[in-house]
Amino acid sequence: MFILDAYFSESNWNSVDLFTRFLLCTPFPQKKVRIRPDNAKGFLNLKRAINALNLSHSTPDGFYMESDFSRIHAPKEKAHLESSHRSFHNFEIRIIKAFENRIAKTEPGFLFSNGRKEKITVTFIDITLHDLKTSPLIDAYRHEHNCTKHYFSENGKVSAWVPDHKLADFFRTAPDTLTFFPGQVKEYMKYGFTKTKATVSKKRIIRFDKQNYYVTIGADLFSRHKSTPVQISRYNDKLFIFEPKENGILLGEALAQKPPEKKVESCNKQPEENELEQIMAFLEKHRMVVDRPALIEAYHKGLSLAQTKEIFQHNQKRYETYLKKMKQPENRKGSALFNAFLLDCQNYLRKTHVAPYASNGKK
Repeated sequence: MFILDAYFSESNWNSVDLFTRFLLCTPFPQKKVRIRPDNAKGFLNLKRAINALNLSHSTPDGFYMESDFSRIHAPKEKAHLESSHRSFHNFEIRIIKAFENRIAKTEPGFLFSNGRKEKITVTFIDITLHDLKTSPLIDAYRHEHNCTKHYFSENGKVSAWVPDHKLADFFRTAPDTLTFFPGQVKEYMKYGFTKTKATVSKKRIIRFDKQNYYVTIGADLFSRHKSTPVQISRYNDKLFIFEPKENGILLGEALAQKPPEKKVESCNKQPEENELEQIMAFLEKHRMVVDRPALIEAYHKGLSLAQTKEIFQHNQKRYETYLKKMKQPENRKGSALFNAFLLDCQNYLRKTHVAPYASNGKK
């Protein structure tokens, strides 16, 4: 048992969060690794993340993660998991005893087992998920599971082994391993949102929820001659764009024409900001009201965060003088300041642009 945690639901986000933590918690052998996730909707979303993982990290005769999802109503295909469920119910009693001073109330309830109705007692404990996760209970249960002998039956033959010993023996003889780092897996958190069908137009625009979204990352992957069907996930004021198939990978991102009135950050881990978002944040920090479509066009022409900072620092005194002279509301000042920056940006890019044929001459 590599990772054990508690969640309120089997959502896309929770399944990807658990998957990335699994990748970080142990080295992997340089060979085919088979994994059998459950068939719950949130776990089916892992088909995308696993495909992306293999495209980035699999090698011939080396590491490859092969997913073989269990079928619906087929508990025998995940016997080890079902067995763990039974032992986990005993762990629930330990949770109740550990937090017995936080019991709010008990109520009679019913449990259906093998078609029969059984009376049980439902215990309500006044704790949060954070209280449970920061207690030593979860790690203690995982340690006991990994250090205890388990019995398995395969082809009519019963065998027993201790998971910790089995894993240690394997890595002791493994010639080579693959270790993942946070920077390599953080991109997979973008797979953790609900997806819906959409279309990228010839102009690289997605119309969604009565607003235009401009493709900012991966624009060259979409045709200028016909619309492209995709699947999208919305996170605040941007869209993550995916291939329109069950294991489709992330293709790019799109940004809303207008910023949201209020950002919603419902997850502990936030998807990393891309370079364009960092450019916008930098300009807004310096009192500019950003015209998003205009900035996106400049970004597609080659504007980078480093260049943005260089242009601003070079013209900062002029911008400050410009603001002092303006007798306008703050919003208009911010728009005018951004337009001045955009002109400086165009001049900068025009001076630094090198035509492709200019660098292909004889040396």
